[in-house]
Amino acid sequence: MIARLSSYFDIREKRSQFRKPRSARVKISHSTFGVIHATTRDISDTGVFVELRHRLRLPIGAHIKLQFLDSARPEIAFNMKVIRENDEGVALSFVDFELDGQRYKMDELRHHWSPPR
Repeated sequence: MIARLSSYFDIREKRSQFRKPRSARVKISHSTFGVIHATTRDISDTGVFVELRHRLRLPIGAHIKLQFLDSARPEIAFNMKVIRENDEGVALSFVDFELDGQRYKMDELRHHWSPPR
């Protein structure tokens, strides 16, 4: 459907992954702004868009931490990269994640996602 609409309006879709609308509470943090609680607008396998009231003013490529507060493992901290920013929020891509002081590649996430017993 998106491909049909984009060809009809001659819009170039730049995303390589389908984004699913999803409102989730998150916590983002960076040394320049501290900690901000926000909500996602959409999410995909490669990234997330976080709605914000105020612009972060971070350069493209800056790294920030993100945690999904209502997830099965809210202690997992995702290392994210800023892809773009606008008046509505910030688009972030997943880099890797941290859990219990260890850093892991994103393809290892399934092994760590279930709640601890």
